[in-house]
This record gives sequence, C-alpha cells and structure tokens, in this order.
Amino acid sequence: MIVVIPTNRTVNLAYLRPLIDAGARFVVVDDSPSTVKVDHPSFTIYNWEDRRRILGDLDASFPRRNGACRDFGFYIAWREADEDEIVIALDDDCEIMRADFAAAVESALSRKTHAVWRGHSRHANILDLYPNTPSGLYPRGFPYEERVDYRPWHIGEETEAKASFNLGLWTDAFDVNGIDKISGPPWRHPDARLKCPSVVVPPRALVSVCSMNMQFRRSIIPAVYQFPMHFEVLPNWVIDRYGDIWGGFALKLLMDRRGDVMSVGEPVIAHRKPGDQERNTWQEHICHLVNREFIELLLGSAEEVRVADYLQMMGDLREGIARRAHTVSPLLRTYTAFLAKAMDDWHTALSRVRDNARLR
Repeated sequence: MIVVIPTNRTVNLAYLRPLIDAGARFVVVDDSPSTVKVDHPSFTIYNWEDRRRILGDLDASFPRRNGACRDFGFYIAWREADEDEIVIALDDDCEIMRADFAAAVESALSRKTHAVWRGHSRHANILDLYPNTPSGLYPRGFPYEERVDYRPWHIGEETEAKASFNLGLWTDAFDVNGIDKISGPPWRHPDARLKCPSVVVPPRALVSVCSMNMQFRRSIIPAVYQFPMHFEVLPNWVIDRYGDIWGGFALKLLMDRRGDVMSVGEPVIAHRKPGDQERNTWQEHICHLVNREFIELLLGSAEEVRVADYLQMMGDLREGIARRAHTVSPLLRTYTAFLAKAMDDWHTALSRVRDNARLR
C-alpha cells in the first residue's frame, strides 16, 4: 500500500498513524525547493531537484506549486508499486479517524455489495450522501448551471461489484467553491455521517472527484491524472484548483468506456484546514466560467477513445483534446493546448517505465 501526499508545509504523523501502523509506504511530494522534513523510515520525500533528476526532459510538464503536483507521486507509485497494489491519495491536512483505515480501503476496492446511486441528471452531488447537511450545498467543481432545478440523487437497489477506484469522503471542512462560502449554507460539519457506507456511481454520471481522499489500484494510475493548474489565461487571471475536478471527470469517462466501477463513500477522513477563501475564490473564478465548455470538450474527446488499458486510453484522450484545442473559446484555448502537451509528457513518462520493465 502506497500513500501519496503533496505538501509545501508539513506532514503531521499523528494524522497518519493508522496507515503507519499498517505498514504503508509514504511518498511525500515536497512542492518546494526542499523545505519539508519527515523523520520516519516509512516516508520518502521528493523535492524539486529530485523531480528534475528523475524526470529529466519531462519535468517541466509535471505540475508544481499547486495540488496537481501529486502527479509526480503517482508517477513514483507507477514505477515502484506491485501490479495490483493499492495507492492512496491524501492531502496534508487530512486526519485519519479510524484505526482500521487500511482494512477499510482494502474492503472498498474488493468485490462487495454496494448501493446503486440513482438520479435524473448527469452530475451527481456527492454531498447528497450525507443525511443532515443543508440543501443547496455543492462540492467544488459542481457546475452552476446544473444546480438549477437539481433534484438530489437517491440510494437505490444493491449490487455486487468490485470498484477500481474509490472516492473517500470527509467530515469537518467540506470541499466547496470559495465563492459559495460567501452566501451559501454552512460548509463545516465535524459530526457529518453518511447515509450508507458506499454507492456505485452509474455509467454516464459525473462527480466531483476531490483528490484529498482517493484509493485505487496501480493499473488505473494513468487515468488518475491531475490536470496542470495555475495557468494564466488573462493578465492576473488563472485556471486553478480544478486539476482534480477536470481530471476526475476524465477518469470517470474512461472508466465508463472500460466498464469499470467507481464507488463513493467510506473510508471517511477529517479535513481539518480550509483553504484561504479570498485566494480560492480568485483561483477558481475562470474555471467557473469555462467549466461547462471544458466538460463538453472531454465528452467529445472520450467518445473516440478505444477500449484498452488505461495508459493507451489516456493517450487517445490526449489526442482528442489536442485535435479540438483550436475549437474552444479564446478564454480556454491556450490552456487546452498547454494541457495536451502536458498529457503527452505524462503518457511518455509512464510509457518509459512500462517499457523499461519489459526489458528487464
């Protein structure tokens, strides 16, 4: 079991004790020149200089100075994990509250009984899975136009399935848009509980895949790509904080193509530190404006992806995005071209690992 944590602050070992005790290995992506220190034998820290040494000519395409820097951690997991090993993604401000967290992750990715989530829209609000949260509360990245006449999804029949990817949820500081904190309903819920342990997200439905608590097998790593962020599209205006959201939409579309299952629910963590509201509102603003257009770009590109392993499918998705880069609005065009190049280098980096393994 490999745990990937990005940070430019600190890693609180007390938050991670259940996974440490379970024998997990930790990959810490130090998103700084070299300021993060962790004194524990289970932790390996990679800073910017390590990235340059390992990635070489591809380093410039791997994100830094934002949460998508965890892509480098996923690359390390791709290189070092066993074929069916579990990868866990956590943020540095997430506290594990249950002693059996590792066993709960194993269960989440095993064949088991799940409830099936049912609704009438393409976008499902993952906060519908909490019984007592206020109405009108939506996760970061949920399109604003989809909120009009939105009807909460309900928990339907049960099915037996093996999830390839599990989105773990959270208590305390919910992951919502910065601007929603200004006039929206309360978003801190330290005592939140789920309606049921796990639901299967049906085909063609999209959810906000927040990367602070995710679990998946090594084979799906190529598709668990966090889109590069903090890209300037206008003077003083950036595309940011949607790396996991847009990457999660792409992931779900590829999983649907393969017929694989995404689940949402347990194991839950406690998210302790909300981001800076004013800065987050600025970072997210352009993404709110182009979110619907970008989703349509992904939908069109995914339709042409051939069913294969996830590495090949990500290559096809990248080609589809590159072909459409000139068709999107000026506000999105430069980012889309930049993204296509970054995705190409992501595919190249993982392909080199695969090809080297075959030569051994």
